[in-house]
Amino acid sequence: MRRFRLYRMLRAAWVIATVALGYWWLQKRRSSTPQAWARAHAKTGRKILGLATGLNGAFVKLGQILGSRADVLPEPLVAPLRQLHDRVPARPLAKLRRHAERELGRPLGEVFAEIDEQPIAAASLAQVHRARLANGDDVVVKIQYPEARRLFPIDLGSLRMAARVARWVNRGLDLRPLVDELAEFVCLELDFAREARSTERVRANLANDPTVVVPRVHAELSTDRLLVLELLDGTPLTRLDALRERGVDLRDVAQRVARLYATLIFDHGFFHGDPHPGNLFVLADGKRLALLDFGLAKELPPGFAASAAAMMAGAMRGDLPGALAAARAIGFVVADERAPQLLGLVRALLGDYRDTGRLAQELRRGKRGELEIPSHFTLIARVMVILSGVSHTLVPGERVIGGALLAALAPHLAALREPPTEPVTQVM
Repeated sequence: MRRFRLYRMLRAAWVIATVALGYWWLQKRRSSTPQAWARAHAKTGRKILGLATGLNGAFVKLGQILGSRADVLPEPLVAPLRQLHDRVPARPLAKLRRHAERELGRPLGEVFAEIDEQPIAAASLAQVHRARLANGDDVVVKIQYPEARRLFPIDLGSLRMAARVARWVNRGLDLRPLVDELAEFVCLELDFAREARSTERVRANLANDPTVVVPRVHAELSTDRLLVLELLDGTPLTRLDALRERGVDLRDVAQRVARLYATLIFDHGFFHGDPHPGNLFVLADGKRLALLDFGLAKELPPGFAASAAAMMAGAMRGDLPGALAAARAIGFVVADERAPQLLGLVRALLGDYRDTGRLAQELRRGKRGELEIPSHFTLIARVMVILSGVSHTLVPGERVIGGALLAALAPHLAALREPPTEPVTQVM
């Protein structure tokens, strides 16, 4: 185990250090051309892809996060990483059969009339197989890799060390916040029982929306390491060419995604926290979206979502006093002199790519007493930043999702007329 851990740590540190050194060298060379930078970005993307596909684990999740950020990261870097959203190298079912049967408590043949040997999707934690139950229902079986819970702490330690190496080689490259984000959320995604409950809750919340489908969970067959879900046939947003061939209006899809997330966050207060393109499908009828993978879901305290919506709508409208009142009601600490930065934060969240760098800085470097951001808002910010990347992927160069989100927030402007006077209770 020690050799295994050391190998993963050294391989991660080597890749990240060579990337950091390459960028440092380009920065030092004043004569570096755009073509040279493009080649460096492409090389970085390929190296991260190789690391992810070679080691799996947390490195796949790292690549997925970077591959979702087409809005701020160079296209040559992002392009190779997009395949990690739905084309992670998978394993034959034979290698997972015994593990799956332990979870089910019986042989697969007693549960499924048939199950495909080759998976239809694979990710950092699990892979998915198409199957048919004995009663004829078509389902998918999501099997968590048996080593996942043991491997992720090792990989997170490797990434932390690699981030320190990168920082030492290139002081301008700080990957620590990204590693912290992985550490914060990965434990949630390992708990399939929690994911099943979250899936059913969002399914119930959206039951009256004919434009969105969430798969049904077969709870009687699911455990905290294995899920059996209704099969939904469609095309993921990662397959842009296939969507275009089907005649799907990508601009309309972007607007529908925005409206969906505005409903989940600001109306329901319980939302899907991982909207990368591999988790969003256009179903075969072309009229409905499917939302998959609820490993990272978040419940907001009562009143939090409405005040967050009022804060964002007010900031975009230019009503800084109203936005500040709503922000402070949900736990933001904003000194008067830092108030204008709240506007930049909101602009970045709604897809103003010029301010996305500022967003990251404010989220991670806010000083106590000057700008403190409540923990519940951090995942909202993460979702909206990823959605900016999705928007840029679907309709490059335009803030379609940001504009649609802003339109969806319009009804919340009324909340600014009577801002909450008592802080919202923070719950975990």
